Amino acid sequence: MRAALGIFCATAAYQLYGFLGQPDGMPAVSALAAYYLLPAAIALLVVADAQRRGWNNLYDFGSFVFFFWPVMAPIYLFQTRGLRAFSIIGLFLAVFFAAIVFATFMGYAASLQP
Repeated sequence: MRAALGIFCATAAYQLYGFLGQPDGMPAVSALAAYYLLPAAIALLVVADAQRRGWNNLYDFGSFVFFFWPVMAPIYLFQTRGLRAFSIIGLFLAVFFAAIVFATFMGYAASLQP
């Protein structure tokens, strides 16, 4: 649940920054942190799950997942869960797109103010 919340918040913050016209200052710093928080949350989730399952992994598996998460996370899910990986990927996509919709509504409301 915490991973889904982290993914939602990171995606919403980064998308909202883009919708607001990319302002300078603290919003830029927050957007940069959110940009790196998404792959970090996914990498931590995969590494924690691999340790919990006793899965033998590479020396620097966490960094590998961090940089190549769109490829490595689904590979790991299919290797460990088989076809049940589709449900987890579907949940990720639902959270990801819900955050984009949330940021769109928040950005639209902010764009109406003078």
